Amino acid sequence: MTAHTLPRRRALVATTLAATLTMSLTGPLIVPADAETGRNNVEKDDWLPLTVDPGAPLPDDPFLDTDDCPFADELPPAFDEDALPADGEDAPAPVTVDHPGPGGEALDTCAPVSVPGMDVPDRLSLGSYLVYDVDSGDVLAAKDPYGLYRPASIIKALLLMTALDELDLDHVVPVSDEAVAIDGSQVGVGPGGRYTARELLLGLVMRSGNDAAIALAEAMGGQDETVTRMQDLADSLGTQATRVVTVHGLDSPGVQTTAYDMALIYRAAFQREDVRELLGEETMDFPGYGDMEGFELSSDNEMLFNYPGTVGGKTGFTDNARHTFSVAAERDGRTLGMVLLNSTIAAGRPAEQASAVLDAAFATPAGSSIGTLDTADTDTTDSAPPSDVPAPDSAPAEADEAGPSGIDMRAVVGAGVAVLLLVGLAVGAARFRRR
Repeated sequence: MTAHTLPRRRALVATTLAATLTMSLTGPLIVPADAETGRNNVEKDDWLPLTVDPGAPLPDDPFLDTDDCPFADELPPAFDEDALPADGEDAPAPVTVDHPGPGGEALDTCAPVSVPGMDVPDRLSLGSYLVYDVDSGDVLAAKDPYGLYRPASIIKALLLMTALDELDLDHVVPVSDEAVAIDGSQVGVGPGGRYTARELLLGLVMRSGNDAAIALAEAMGGQDETVTRMQDLADSLGTQATRVVTVHGLDSPGVQTTAYDMALIYRAAFQREDVRELLGEETMDFPGYGDMEGFELSSDNEMLFNYPGTVGGKTGFTDNARHTFSVAAERDGRTLGMVLLNSTIAAGRPAEQASAVLDAAFATPAGSSIGTLDTADTDTTDSAPPSDVPAPDSAPAEADEAGPSGIDMRAVVGAGVAVLLLVGLAVGAARFRRR
């Protein structure tokens, strides 16, 4: 693996924090994609610049430069208090991937790699990704496949498979006050509403409903029990660096994954017909509650509408995970999947970038491979979450780490907040909540 040094990491963090604060004051105006609807029961994670210039150079983003493996043993630094440990507490130590890694020699790099002849687009703003064949497990392309990142809502695939194994889809699930009030994206459940497990699962995957996630977990014995089952499922699939902390994926101390691990999880998901049926739904009628009438949901996975052959997928976003995405599509008898983590919309929305990469992958001969997801040794003893991981039913989701290399992230973030208060008040824009 390419060496990476402590001084470079400190410079990386300081430079990126400064750039982020500067862009928050001088960058283009950002609005929610659904601002014209005024509805509050749809996703809030897809922010769109008012103007996009495809020919403009990509902004400098050191977090996307992974050639020197900056995230081999620590996650990208957190930028707000929601992803920092509570006062007096330490974030759980990261779980790392030993090298040589499980996928083969060619994947033991953090730089982009691909099968010969695969014309991967140059214009990408993806921190980490992996392209794979769902049927064979062959890996066609990757970037930093074992780097540590936050998954955001794509971790909900583990909840989806767990619920499908344990719940009757026609079972009516009660809705608690906690489910109704959960932070982030909501599908729109309400007090007194009557929802089947299938309706909640569709709300979970189509609109990433955190309210649906809480309700489903409560129907399976509670959030703590469900997190344990999700972790057990991840471990059984051979993941090495995935730690499940919540049922919904909001930023929390210790939550982590890798592109390789998420590919293992989604390969298993896409091989299940019941999962594909739910992930492939484009629209549905979601029930109302009380005086609230039912309404139509449409999937937030744009590729279902814009990319022929799309099997399904799952979007994700938090302030600290940035954009995450997992998707699979069929073409000419092949089913290829892609996972992307720690990504931005600088080079296009996640679906647009994934579409371009999958086009390049489908153009390669069948059987092309630089690695595999079929690991011979699935012993996951080292990947079990340590006992100091906080319970998901405790205080609101907080952080993955205090900051790399001993940097006091609260001090840095506090300085940034001061800058924003002094200079950014003139802008007067309300900060959007994370998913």
